[in-house]
Amino acid sequence: MSEYENVVGGKLRLKGKALDVKGISKKKKLKKHYEEFNKYMSSDVMKEIQAENNIDRDDKDLSYDERLTPAERRYLEHWKQLEAKRLLKNANESHRDRVNKFNQYLANLSEHYDIPRVGPG
Repeated sequence: MSEYENVVGGKLRLKGKALDVKGISKKKKLKKHYEEFNKYMSSDVMKEIQAENNIDRDDKDLSYDERLTPAERRYLEHWKQLEAKRLLKNANESHRDRVNKFNQYLANLSEHYDIPRVGPG
């Protein structure tokens, strides 16, 4: 009796449904959709679409400011003032000043925010 009598030969068979792996295949392009698209985008259809868009634009002739409510106008004015102050504040400070200020802020933080030491020693 040989030591290899119990060995099963042949392909490895997995339990369950076999996988259908035949390689990567490319999808075929459908020409009929391309032809329909070209018909749709013909010059007559495009002119009709543009005419409809022009009709809609006539209704929206009001400028942006005329459509705002008084509260929205006040909000925008306040926002512009705050933005102007913020820009002036940043314009007065050089990059070196900002870096020094940030380093000072980091120096004042507690050790809780330091990078933890990892490893022996």
